Amino acid sequence: MNTATLDTTGAHPPAQTSATGSASTTSDDAALFRKITWRLMPLLCACYVLNYLDRTNVGYAQLQMKEQLGFSDAVFGLGAGIFFIGYAVFEIPSNLMLAKIGVRATLLRIMGLWGLASAAMMFATTPTQFYVLRFLIGVFEAGFAPGVLFYLTLWFPSHRRAQATALFFMAFGAAPIVAGPIAGLTMTYLDGVLSLRGWQWLFLLEGVPSVLLGVAAFRWLSNSPAQAAWLSPAEKQRVARLLAEDQAAHGATERHTFGAAMRDARVWLIGFMSFLIILGIYALSFWQPTILKSMGLSVLQIGFYAVIPALAGIAANIAVGRHSDKHKERRWHFALSAVVGATGLALTTLFMHNAFAAVLCLALASMGISAAFTVLWSVPGTFMSKSAAAAGIALISTIGGSAGLVAPMMVGALKTLTGGFTASLYVLSGALVLSALLMLVALPASALGRKPGRSLR
Repeated sequence: MNTATLDTTGAHPPAQTSATGSASTTSDDAALFRKITWRLMPLLCACYVLNYLDRTNVGYAQLQMKEQLGFSDAVFGLGAGIFFIGYAVFEIPSNLMLAKIGVRATLLRIMGLWGLASAAMMFATTPTQFYVLRFLIGVFEAGFAPGVLFYLTLWFPSHRRAQATALFFMAFGAAPIVAGPIAGLTMTYLDGVLSLRGWQWLFLLEGVPSVLLGVAAFRWLSNSPAQAAWLSPAEKQRVARLLAEDQAAHGATERHTFGAAMRDARVWLIGFMSFLIILGIYALSFWQPTILKSMGLSVLQIGFYAVIPALAGIAANIAVGRHSDKHKERRWHFALSAVVGATGLALTTLFMHNAFAAVLCLALASMGISAAFTVLWSVPGTFMSKSAAAAGIALISTIGGSAGLVAPMMVGALKTLTGGFTASLYVLSGALVLSALLMLVALPASALGRKPGRSLR
């Protein structure tokens, strides 16, 4: 979801490099990359949907697990967060392995192991088993999304890569729409079948398909255009030429940029704002089902009610992103979106006994959070070159991603301490307001568009 925006910033299609420069060449190239897109993206998007389901299904499973296994909210908060420790520690080694063995074998390894570990969650009966399996899922999932992004660079030149990247991340945004209904139906109608509880069926039925899709990826995908039997020799040569020209145009400037990113205070500031936004994203991902259950909804109702915030978030993501691009303005679009998200979370505390009104408030929160996150990732491109932005992504992602560990545990601890979700929602609302203030005060318009430096003055 995030890097798609950075890939588009300042990246415009280069002039045609063919001998004739004819319209037919442009048309042929468009047809060639449509062919590549339709071959690769449906399967990669399906993999990302399963990635989301297996990462977050514990949020729905806990609706039954907590009572049946006697797990506390703090146990679930730690289990949800410990995933990100394994993910962060093994992400770089996983990517290094991908460069050696190729994407086909890598996806087979990643998806096969994470699918088996996710399915094995059905056997967890103690907090220790729960923690170990969640950690292993993080270890096995590590490198999936970055690996796919690297894979796309082998097929698409930079001025065409943004569209493919956007399609890939859109699958992550759409996944919550199916996550709720699948969980609700599974845990309601399969509860007790073959002596298995509904939450056990959920882990099994969402884990096994990941293994099967990993096998499908191994058989269907090609490691590179040169190995693609479904491309003609002329098509392979054309892709290779376009990629070589793109590398020649951009490769010379893609050195020694990580140090510059480390020294640029704006990168650290945006990383911290990303952390504040992601707190809300993951807190809602893991705890929204429990919040809805506390309002008296059944598991089946929760599954379908959860679709409303997800749809609202996607709609706001598209609308605000387009409006921000049209007017080439980022700061106020981000700040206002963050305030809308904070308002939605704060209003939810007023309707904890009115499920429909609370869901509408959560939808408002989802709209603000999703839109703010999208706009935030367009900001680095306003003051960093495309090559420097590529280095800045690593640092911003690392800082922001740490919220995936903090958010679930923080909400679980506050719920255990206070007996409800009101305090957590106020803390998350405050984090969004803080991010808006940082954007307007600490990152003024004068700080954008300048060369990287230490000062924001």
